[in-house]
Amino acid sequence: MAYTVLARKYRPQTFADLVGQEHVTRTLSNAIASDRVAHAFLFTGVRGVGKTTTARILAKALCCENGPTPEPCGTCDVCVDITAGRDTDVLEMDGASNNSVEDVRRLQESLPYRPQRDRFKVVIVDEVHMLSTGAFNAFLKTLEEPPDHVKFIFATT
Repeated sequence: MAYTVLARKYRPQTFADLVGQEHVTRTLSNAIASDRVAHAFLFTGVRGVGKTTTARILAKALCCENGPTPEPCGTCDVCVDITAGRDTDVLEMDGASNNSVEDVRRLQESLPYRPQRDRFKVVIVDEVHMLSTGAFNAFLKTLEEPPDHVKFIFATT
């Protein structure tokens, strides 16, 4: 039997599973339901509050085969791949360890191209406050004029 960290085993998989974030889940669910989803989100809070988990749930909600939907099914190939961290159209970058201009440019290389399978390319940058000034500047043009098929989610403490 493989060992799984409890935080991963019991990680929330839907907006309804998130505890203590009703205002966030309601806002995101309403945006998805009314088809008024912004091109970029910034999640901020103390460590362990669920920023990255919420980002992954939002990615599933946007890309689910039954969606975009406020309630991702969790069973389609897209949802399963996002949960497992192997979806090619959901790009996760750790800003603490990939904080150089080259890292950001490498990430940006694939953004002009449409997603392979999903509805959107979702870029999740965790610990975005750790990016260098040059890396932020490299992101600026893409953030100001993003392709229609790209959504950015930044998480910071």
